[in-house]
Amino acid sequence: MFESDRDEMSMRPAAPERGKGRRPGHVLWREIEQQLAAELQHGAFGPGVRLPTEPELMLRFQVGRHTLRQAMAQLESKGLIRIEQGSGTFVNDAIVRYQISERTRFSKNLLEQGREPANQLTDWREVAAPLQVQTALGLADGEFVSVLEITAAADRIVIAETEAWFSLKQFPNIGPVYRRLGSTTETYRHFGIVDYVRQKTRIYSRLPSAREARVLKLVKTQPVLITCKTDTNLAGHPLSYSETRWASDRVELIVDEDGTGGSRNTNP
Repeated sequence: MFESDRDEMSMRPAAPERGKGRRPGHVLWREIEQQLAAELQHGAFGPGVRLPTEPELMLRFQVGRHTLRQAMAQLESKGLIRIEQGSGTFVNDAIVRYQISERTRFSKNLLEQGREPANQLTDWREVAAPLQVQTALGLADGEFVSVLEITAAADRIVIAETEAWFSLKQFPNIGPVYRRLGSTTETYRHFGIVDYVRQKTRIYSRLPSAREARVLKLVKTQPVLITCKTDTNLAGHPLSYSETRWASDRVELIVDEDGTGGSRNTNP
């Protein structure tokens, strides 16, 4: 190498170290997903709007194609966007506006919004009633209940998970009945209960457990909305107690203050 060549090279700025000062890719894609999800939820892009192109988003977030596609795949799995090969990426109107009233019914609620409801029983077991359930259902000490774990979906996107407790005496072998019928209303009807109402609903939020985050496809730092309520027959006798965990980025809960919000029920 000539002396002049060495002098020219010494004057060139050193090439930046690959990845220096950047977070690992598995962290970056989650940060991108969370930022875009927040923008979608706050109306930065309207329903049906085409998002910026892949190269534009790569430039904006200063990431490679693989990292960006991980973030976009997660947004699509949540139902927030739809990716159409050859056409682009578009915003879905994925927020379910869920009205809570004395006579709410899950399937009817979604069908009125043009969405396809689906419930799936994921677990069923019999246990001694926890104190909160015992109190809500008016059970004796040590009395057993059936616990149903149910996932609820809108347009095949999971939006909630419910844990519902039923008196074993009043609803024997309820698990197989619910699995076959896929509906709380129809399950009640199977046991001779043709109508029911809910008592007041308690709503709060907290961070999800690892299992809840996995089922609802949330990051562990993203809160879940919790609704707790008791169903009763028209005479006021308790039928079930339930706790539903809602994906906060996919559901907006609307409380009907006058209690006349039709015939619906948030317990899937």
